[in-house]
Amino acid sequence: MIEILEGISLFEDLDHAMLADISLMCGRHGFYDGEILISESDKENRDLYILISGNVEVLSINKTSVCGEVVLSKKDKDIFGEVGWITDQPRTATIRAIGDVEAIKIDGNQLMEYMEKNSDAGFIIARRIAALLAQRLIFTDDLLKQILWSGCI
Repeated sequence: MIEILEGISLFEDLDHAMLADISLMCGRHGFYDGEILISESDKENRDLYILISGNVEVLSINKTSVCGEVVLSKKDKDIFGEVGWITDQPRTATIRAIGDVEAIKIDGNQLMEYMEKNSDAGFIIARRIAALLAQRLIFTDDLLKQILWSGCI
């Protein structure tokens, strides 16, 4: 498990002991085509997922956003579930397996407790989460500009 975590951007710069601690919060899971990993509006699940193999799609059934359409697809080694985890709010989307999927599930409550007790690791992970969210915001901003300005050429 430690070898896999070493290759994940969220855990870059963590030492071996920190990765060993975090590996105890992780479990490897297989999902079949169509199986739901995260359900939109779920208030209880704070777990994070790292996609090891396969693809998942991100869906929203919220009537105020995108009525049941695929928003995007995520590829190997991507992290998801981070928004609900970091905000402690209901999940913002449904994550569904496309074909067979293998993912690591990280207990979000245990990881948050670990970060609070181990400030060095907590700072590194928090900084990585902030960078991840910033990258996704930039991507979303660029996509929105393309949509809004596509007729303005």
